[in-house]
Amino acid sequence: MAIRPRNDPTRLLWRRLRLFGLFVLVVFVGAGVWNSWQKEKQSSALNRESQAALADLSSQESQLQGNITELQSERGKEAALRQQYAVGKQGEDMIVIVDSSTTPPPQPQSFLDKLKKAFSWW
Repeated sequence: MAIRPRNDPTRLLWRRLRLFGLFVLVVFVGAGVWNSWQKEKQSSALNRESQAALADLSSQESQLQGNITELQSERGKEAALRQQYAVGKQGEDMIVIVDSSTTPPPQPQSFLDKLKKAFSWW
Protein backbone atom coordinates (compact mmCIF):
# COMPACT_ATOMS: atom_id res chain seq x y z
CA MET A 1 0.00 0.00 0.00
CA ALA A 2 1.39 3.30 -1.03
CA ILE A 3 1.45 6.36 1.24
CA ARG A 4 -0.76 9.04 -0.09
CA PRO A 5 0.87 12.46 -0.40
CA ARG A 6 -1.65 13.96 2.01
CA ASN A 7 -0.67 11.61 4.81
CA ASP A 8 3.05 11.86 4.16
CA PRO A 9 4.87 11.79 7.58
CA THR A 10 7.22 14.66 6.72
CA ARG A 11 4.30 16.76 5.58
CA LEU A 12 2.41 16.01 8.83
CA LEU A 13 5.53 16.89 10.86
CA TRP A 14 5.84 20.28 9.14
CA ARG A 15 2.14 20.99 9.70
CA ARG A 16 2.48 20.22 13.38
CA LEU A 17 5.62 22.37 13.64
CA ARG A 18 3.81 25.26 11.95
CA LEU A 19 0.85 24.88 14.33
CA PHE A 20 3.21 24.81 17.30
CA GLY A 21 5.04 27.91 15.98
CA LEU A 22 1.74 29.68 15.47
CA PHE A 23 0.70 28.76 19.02
CA VAL A 24 3.99 30.11 20.43
CA LEU A 25 3.51 33.30 18.41
CA VAL A 26 -0.04 33.73 19.74
CA VAL A 27 1.22 33.21 23.32
CA PHE A 28 3.95 35.86 22.90
CA VAL A 29 1.58 38.34 21.29
CA GLY A 30 -1.02 37.67 24.00
CA ALA A 31 1.58 38.26 26.73
CA GLY A 32 2.60 41.54 25.07
CA VAL A 33 -1.00 42.68 24.82
CA TRP A 34 -1.60 41.74 28.47
CA ASN A 35 1.50 43.70 29.61
CA SER A 36 0.45 46.72 27.55
CA TRP A 37 -3.04 46.60 29.05
CA GLN A 38 -1.60 46.43 32.59
CA LYS A 39 0.69 49.40 31.90
CA GLU A 40 -2.22 51.40 30.47
CA LYS A 41 -4.26 50.60 33.55
CA GLN A 42 -1.45 51.78 35.85
CA SER A 43 -0.82 54.93 33.86
CA SER A 44 -4.51 55.87 33.92
CA ALA A 45 -4.55 55.39 37.72
CA LEU A 46 -1.44 57.57 38.03
CA ASN A 47 -3.06 60.15 35.75
CA ARG A 48 -6.14 60.31 37.99
CA GLU A 49 -3.94 60.70 41.08
CA SER A 50 -1.90 63.46 39.46
CA GLN A 51 -5.09 65.27 38.36
CA ALA A 52 -6.38 65.13 41.95
CA ALA A 53 -3.03 66.40 43.25
CA LEU A 54 -3.10 69.21 40.68
CA ALA A 55 -6.60 70.23 41.77
CA ASP A 56 -5.49 70.19 45.41
CA LEU A 57 -2.43 72.29 44.64
CA SER A 58 -4.53 74.74 42.64
CA SER A 59 -6.89 75.24 45.58
CA GLN A 60 -3.91 75.70 47.92
CA GLU A 61 -2.43 78.23 45.50
CA SER A 62 -5.63 80.26 45.40
CA GLN A 63 -5.86 80.17 49.20
CA LEU A 64 -2.24 81.30 49.53
CA GLN A 65 -2.81 84.09 47.01
CA GLY A 66 -5.73 85.27 49.13
CA ASN A 67 -3.55 85.17 52.24
CA ILE A 68 -0.81 87.15 50.48
CA THR A 69 -3.19 89.88 49.38
CA GLU A 70 -4.64 90.01 52.90
CA LEU A 71 -1.18 90.29 54.47
CA GLN A 72 -0.22 93.13 52.15
CA SER A 73 -2.71 95.44 53.87
CA GLU A 74 -2.11 97.00 57.27
CA ARG A 75 -5.29 95.43 58.63
CA GLY A 76 -4.15 91.99 57.51
CA LYS A 77 -0.71 92.40 59.10
CA GLU A 78 -2.34 93.45 62.34
CA ALA A 79 -4.71 90.48 62.27
CA ALA A 80 -1.82 88.08 61.63
CA LEU A 81 0.16 89.52 64.53
CA ARG A 82 -2.86 89.28 66.82
CA GLN A 83 -3.35 85.66 65.91
CA GLN A 84 0.32 84.72 66.16
CA TYR A 85 1.04 86.42 69.48
CA ALA A 86 -2.44 85.92 71.01
CA VAL A 87 -3.06 89.58 71.73
CA GLY A 88 -6.62 90.82 71.47
CA LYS A 89 -9.73 88.98 70.57
CA GLN A 90 -11.42 88.42 67.25
CA GLY A 91 -13.38 91.51 66.22
CA GLU A 92 -11.53 94.00 68.43
CA ASP A 93 -10.67 97.18 66.61
CA MET A 94 -8.14 98.71 68.97
CA ILE A 95 -5.72 97.20 71.44
CA VAL A 96 -3.88 99.24 74.03
CA ILE A 97 -0.66 97.64 75.17
CA VAL A 98 0.41 98.75 78.64
CA ASP A 99 4.02 98.43 79.71
CA SER A 100 4.11 96.13 82.73
CA SER A 101 7.15 97.87 84.25
CA THR A 102 5.21 101.03 85.06
CA THR A 103 3.37 101.14 88.37
CA PRO A 104 -0.15 102.48 88.60
CA PRO A 105 -0.56 105.88 90.24
CA PRO A 106 -1.23 105.63 93.99
CA GLN A 107 -4.89 105.76 95.00
CA PRO A 108 -5.82 108.32 97.62
CA GLN A 109 -6.30 106.63 100.96
CA SER A 110 -9.54 106.98 102.84
CA PHE A 111 -9.76 107.86 106.54
CA LEU A 112 -10.49 104.23 107.45
CA ASP A 113 -7.43 103.00 105.53
CA LYS A 114 -5.26 105.47 107.43
CA LEU A 115 -6.69 104.28 110.76
CA LYS A 116 -6.11 100.62 109.84
CA LYS A 117 -2.54 101.43 108.92
CA ALA A 118 -1.96 103.39 112.15
CA PHE A 119 -3.40 100.64 114.33
CA SER A 120 -2.13 97.61 112.42
CA TRP A 121 -0.81 96.06 115.61
CA TRP A 122 -4.29 95.92 117.02
